[in-house]
Amino acid sequence: MKESKYTEIRKKIREILFSETGIVIGIGNPDRADDGAGILVVQYWKQKVSPSRSICFFLDTECSIESPVMDHLEDPLIQTFLFVDASDFGGIPGEIVLLSEKEIEKIVSPLSTHKVPLDFLFSLIQSKKKNAFLLGIQPGSLEFWGDMTEAVQNTVAMLKGWIDQ
Repeated sequence: MKESKYTEIRKKIREILFSETGIVIGIGNPDRADDGAGILVVQYWKQKVSPSRSICFFLDTECSIESPVMDHLEDPLIQTFLFVDASDFGGIPGEIVLLSEKEIEKIVSPLSTHKVPLDFLFSLIQSKKKNAFLLGIQPGSLEFWGDMTEAVQNTVAMLKGWIDQ
């Protein structure tokens, strides 16, 4: 994977991670092959960012996706929500995209696996004059109890490395 292809995405992600006004939410199910990628990335980032930073991760097996949003939506310090998730946007496995609230509708299916669709949460966040982004990782497999594909493993490693540089 050509990391230089993602220079602008990397810059925006680092801006959010090292600000004091952002929250990062990893979404996924680690029991479904590549679907756990967002969680792995955010768990790593959380270990590397100062504890005083507002960063969290989310496992969809423990609570609903809207919980971390609702918990921080009225917080005046939080201005940006970054979701990291395996997302089918029609790319090649392991490819990434960074989508804003204006672009999220391009990939959100009405048959979303999330109890509350991301486009609805993005609209809610935007209604509070805050920013929302999705760092989408194109999955290669969502097989239950399957292994993460090599392409997505490589992307996870690349994204983990972004915080160390």
